[in-house]
Amino acid sequence: MAGVVPDSRAMKPAPSYGLLVPCKNGAAFLPRLFAAVRAQTRPFDEIWLFDDGSTDRSGDIARDHGARVLRSERSLGPSAARNRLVEACTCDWLHFHDADDTMDPRYLERVAQKADPDADVVICDMLWLDENTGAVENHWRYDAAAFASDAASYLIVNTIGGINGLYRRATLLATGGFDASLAYWEDLDLGLRLSRGGAQFRVVNEDLVMAYRRRASYSNSNLGEVWRVKLRLIRGLLSDADQPLRRTIANEAENIANRLAVLELWRDVAPALALCRAAGGDPPTTESVALRVLKRVLPGSATLRLQHTIRKLLRKK
Repeated sequence: MAGVVPDSRAMKPAPSYGLLVPCKNGAAFLPRLFAAVRAQTRPFDEIWLFDDGSTDRSGDIARDHGARVLRSERSLGPSAARNRLVEACTCDWLHFHDADDTMDPRYLERVAQKADPDADVVICDMLWLDENTGAVENHWRYDAAAFASDAASYLIVNTIGGINGLYRRATLLATGGFDASLAYWEDLDLGLRLSRGGAQFRVVNEDLVMAYRRRASYSNSNLGEVWRVKLRLIRGLLSDADQPLRRTIANEAENIANRLAVLELWRDVAPALALCRAAGGDPPTTESVALRVLKRVLPGSATLRLQHTIRKLLRKK
């Protein structure tokens, strides 16, 4: 009709959603994942799998289930695999999912409702299940108000997992994607860079993704390095951290020191305690009057070691 200006919002196409699966030797688990993908009440627009040097039929199984497959003859690692998938997929929004985990049939329908024009990341709650029994071992819940108040501090303690985020592709590309040099905590690193770059987070408080724990997993067998990597990441935030972030760094550094002490990696405890002090903490935290006195004259690592020795003795009683 003459004189009528079309509403540009009505002409804009609906956002598209891609599923990206980094995979190495996941043939045994892929049928379970793709069953959940087929059951989605809102289907993904593109499905991609990166076959990261698998020696099984992962790529063939993914193709049989309708996925587009990229392959590397040698393993590049999960971060590089994700970056390759981001480059290949053309969708507006991207969801990463590990081959050995699964999702609720309503996953995409529910999180897409929060993918508004101002959002960069949509996170849902997450269940950790025992692979053998199906029992719930952990439950990751997220607080939208905490994200809005201080996303970086919140993420240090409440990391976005590898399977419970939906990311705006343009934001991922602008941030540089995942750091392929990291063997652990690449999701935390990405979340911190996103938060400090002004990304806007949305939260869906529903258990829409399920991760499975296996006792012989890679991270479980390398716990010392897991905590050393996280310590390096939070140390890198200290130089320009405001006071709330400094408090979080101090608390988390002491938590890492305690985890290293449980592993009896005493050589690594001292750097963790040093970061805690540099961020304004006074480790080790204790309600014992005697330990409070001793930590004024003994090195922090020695006081922490004494504290852990006492705890072990009390547990044996």
